[in-house]
Amino acid sequence: MQTINKPSISSLFDDQNLFSSFVEERSWEPGWCADFRMENWNHFESLQSSIVKDENWRFSPKSRFSLSGVNQINSDVDLLSLSSSINSKSRFQDLNKMILDYPSEISRIIDLKGPCLGALSNYHLTSALFDNGFFLNTASGNESREVFTVRHKLPSSGSISFRKNVLTLSPFSEITVIEFIESDRDSNSGNLSSILHAEIGEGAKLNRILIQDAKTNATLHQFENFVIGKNAIVTNTTIHLGSSECRTEIKGNLMEEGAEFENFSLFLGCGEQLFDQRTMQFHAAPNCRSNLISKNALNDQSKSVFSGMIKVLPSASNTNAYQTNRNLLLSNEAQADSLPGLEILANEVKCSHGATTSKIDEQELFYLQSRGIPKKSAENLIALGFLDEILAMVKDEELNESIRHKIESRFNNS
Repeated sequence: MQTINKPSISSLFDDQNLFSSFVEERSWEPGWCADFRMENWNHFESLQSSIVKDENWRFSPKSRFSLSGVNQINSDVDLLSLSSSINSKSRFQDLNKMILDYPSEISRIIDLKGPCLGALSNYHLTSALFDNGFFLNTASGNESREVFTVRHKLPSSGSISFRKNVLTLSPFSEITVIEFIESDRDSNSGNLSSILHAEIGEGAKLNRILIQDAKTNATLHQFENFVIGKNAIVTNTTIHLGSSECRTEIKGNLMEEGAEFENFSLFLGCGEQLFDQRTMQFHAAPNCRSNLISKNALNDQSKSVFSGMIKVLPSASNTNAYQTNRNLLLSNEAQADSLPGLEILANEVKCSHGATTSKIDEQELFYLQSRGIPKKSAENLIALGFLDEILAMVKDEELNESIRHKIESRFNNS
């Protein structure tokens, strides 16, 4: 295994005065928050100068995630907007306001860790320099019709925004959270690095949907950690259509009996886009279930990397865990690398994993063309059908139709 000297993420973050200036500008924060930032900044600096194993970036050209073109941090409050479908009793507001108005309630964020599946420098950098985010704590017994919407707008070119998001579901609450990552139509995009900490109480149900449609010059880092309680259910669906490079790390922690975690993802690659996905299904309690389905449709010179692990502790008997990664290559230059894994330390479990990479079936293509459908349109229909299993998880008809329209437009323009 090769070892290398890890290069700096960006010359901007080599500036020793950067962190001091950032903390000084946020002097209104309580001391525990400044200490939390300092701890993570020290971790970041130590990782920058250390010799590390390159296994955490296996198959992925790490240099493309270097943020070398970043020259400023953008903390504009207009880059984050929140809305809910009804007049909610839940607390739903931006993290800065929570820190300012409810410092004792929010102080527990210093104990929220993870997922830490490889991109540690970026994780600690985000934890040190987060400039905002959303905070959602549901009222117990929330009805399932409640929908919370978060829009993350990317900053301008050459900038980066850091987000820390905290989501807590009280016991037996049931909600939907829809997040959008989007660019300004009139300018090139900057970059975004964000962390989501989600804690799901007993019997609660979370349906979370993320639609990422950034411009194709943006670099994104997404860290998502779900801690799932007794008989709680999380369905996490992520749709990635944009960005130049996107690294996601998603961990589902099934910590109490009867917990369930479903993780569905879709990536549509065009041009030279790169999608790097690292996942962990972590089973720590008995009688839990997890299921992961990742589908990537790759055109032009785009590339996907999938590295997923199912880990079952000795305490997690009667586990049911499944993991599937499927890749459809739409051009001869597209590339997909897959590394599924199992680590089973318990008896009486049902676990499986698999990965496939294929091109469009020539017989399917011939059949559609024989019905008078042009080759390009036939290829697009087959690819859309391939992705339909993930798209079907978006139950809102208007949102589903909007996503399909975006996918069809990208097919037609590729």
